[in-house]
Amino acid sequence: MNIKFNIQETIESELFYGSYVIYILGGHHIKTNPDFYIQIKNTETNEDIELKEFNLKGRDFKSGKKAIKFYSFDINYYGKFKISVHNYNDLVLKDSILEFFPFPFNIPNIVMSKVFGKSRQNTSIDAIEILIQ
Repeated sequence: MNIKFNIQETIESELFYGSYVIYILGGHHIKTNPDFYIQIKNTETNEDIELKEFNLKGRDFKSGKKAIKFYSFDINYYGKFKISVHNYNDLVLKDSILEFFPFPFNIPNIVMSKVFGKSRQNTSIDAIEILIQ
C-alpha cells in the first residue's frame, strides 16, 4: 500500500496492520528544524502513532523521484488515520548530497552545478511530497 501526498496537505487514509516507512521525496539532502514532525492520529481513538526517526537516513529513488528514508512506524490494528506534516516551512531539501562532503569529494558536483545549476537550488515546498510505504 502506497500513500503519496504533498507536504502541505493533511490527508485521511486507512492503514492496515504492519510496518511502514515514511519517505520525503524531492531530493537527497535534507535539513530540518527541530520542530519538524509528522503526525499520524487514529481518527476514532485520537491516539498518536509513535514514529521512529532513522539516524542514518538512506537515499533511494521512489516513484521516479529522489527520496530520503526519514521515519518508520508500526500499526497494530486496522483503522482510519489522519496524517499531517507540521513546521515544514523551514525545511531545506536539495537535489544532491555531494556538495556537503569535504573538499576533494565535492569538486565534480561543483562543476556539474555550474554547468546545470540544479544541485544547489532548494526544492520548492510545492514540489516536496511524502510517501508512506
